Amino acid sequence: MTASEIEHSLMNQLQSKENHPVLALTMGDPNGIGAEVMLKALDHLSPIRNWKPLIFGDFRVLEKVRKNLGLDLDLLKKDPETAHEMQQEMETQIPVLDLGEHSNEWQPGTCSRWGGESAFRFLNTAILWTQQGRADAIVTAPLNKEALKKAGHDYPGHTDILAEVTGHPRAWMMLECEKLRAVMVTLHMSMKRVLEQLSPSMIHETIEVTDQALKRMGFDRPRIGVAGLNPHAGENGMFGDEEMNTIFPAIEEAKQQGILTSGPYSPDTIFLRHQAGEFDTVVAMYHDQALVPLKLIGFGKSVNITLGLPLIRTSVDHGTAFDRAATFNSDSSSMEAAIHSALRLCRNSIVAGDAY
Repeated sequence: MTASEIEHSLMNQLQSKENHPVLALTMGDPNGIGAEVMLKALDHLSPIRNWKPLIFGDFRVLEKVRKNLGLDLDLLKKDPETAHEMQQEMETQIPVLDLGEHSNEWQPGTCSRWGGESAFRFLNTAILWTQQGRADAIVTAPLNKEALKKAGHDYPGHTDILAEVTGHPRAWMMLECEKLRAVMVTLHMSMKRVLEQLSPSMIHETIEVTDQALKRMGFDRPRIGVAGLNPHAGENGMFGDEEMNTIFPAIEEAKQQGILTSGPYSPDTIFLRHQAGEFDTVVAMYHDQALVPLKLIGFGKSVNITLGLPLIRTSVDHGTAFDRAATFNSDSSSMEAAIHSALRLCRNSIVAGDAY
């Protein structure tokens, strides 16, 4: 489906509904391209009036970026301490919950403690507002892991923060690009740790969560293909026994529950089979096994969807891009796709309180 077809479909969905979802848009690291891609996306999507953006970020930085881009967006600064009912203002303006502190430290393209602390504060406030029912979903611009660590927040990324703050022991990452999807059993860790941590229960839980998520996305009986870990899925133990001892038992347990899953398949061909329509998604064993093929096909247009949480969260498929942050020429396609996905998930009646 092309971007114009997606937008036309979305417009029809939105016009057929009475409620207007509120999306909490987090700015990410102010020194990165988050503000730019967010504002560009809002400018491109401005004809869509049946949803409400609410930005969590630094108002002064956003205004500077808006002026640099020459965008005619009406941003409304709101104090988080006094911001209550904003529905009327949201009809014509884009409210910004101003969480900026020491905005004079803004240095586009710089990895800093200030940038990490700002991104962490924006995200945590957006989570709180969504848990309180003041927003229907969260759409995040990128933060930087090194900047987070400089600020004293030692998290591998958004997903781990979301899991901890919402009180869930695990959250999963699904990357979606057009008709291709992949969910990772493990996330940001070394290959050594992947081998140490992979277990039948971990893989089985991932298959379960994936099945539940796809059903909420509208798939009646999701078909899940599970990737092997080793070359040629181990070749019956010749190149490793993880497929036989760890992955296969998890697949069999899921089958006994009625989940339509199969594998383990050779990692070098499973995405070709997925692209041909054999599966609705792939469960991959580790981060790059999933992201390399999807980013090759759709980098800059893919969406990161977090599974296993009591709220909806989507995100862009790229990082802070500090090397381009001061040029103001970044593509907002992934942010636009993330907004579209969040609205689609809201429309599928995925309500707060049910783990997505």
